[in-house]
Amino acid sequence: MAKEHVKKWINAWNRHDLKTILSMYSEDIEFSSPKIKVFFPKIQPTKITNKKDLTAYFTNALKNYPNLQFTLKESIFHSNTCLIEYYMTTNRLLKTRISVIEKFELQRGLIKKSSAFYGAEEQI
Repeated sequence: MAKEHVKKWINAWNRHDLKTILSMYSEDIEFSSPKIKVFFPKIQPTKITNKKDLTAYFTNALKNYPNLQFTLKESIFHSNTCLIEYYMTTNRLLKTRISVIEKFELQRGLIKKSSAFYGAEEQI
């Protein structure tokens, strides 16, 4: 089930299908990422703890990065935990990408907790 979840998640992001993306998260999601500061500079620490704020964050991300694409590199599954590594490309014309590792903790088929970690930007 986790493998299908990751594939659905990547495909939804690549289609910019916000409804499907959000349907994969628990109502009481705990989402942490250093990128939260870009759109919500007043949040301390860099954590979102409800779906309303997650919706606003993802909406802003898709609005500010209309060419956003994810390419899955690797995924590892253990029990209800999933670690995925993917490349994030915000603009293919710039020929750069960022390596991202994201950890999902699943509960009843939904992402209950998510932590994102970003690597350096690199040339494609």
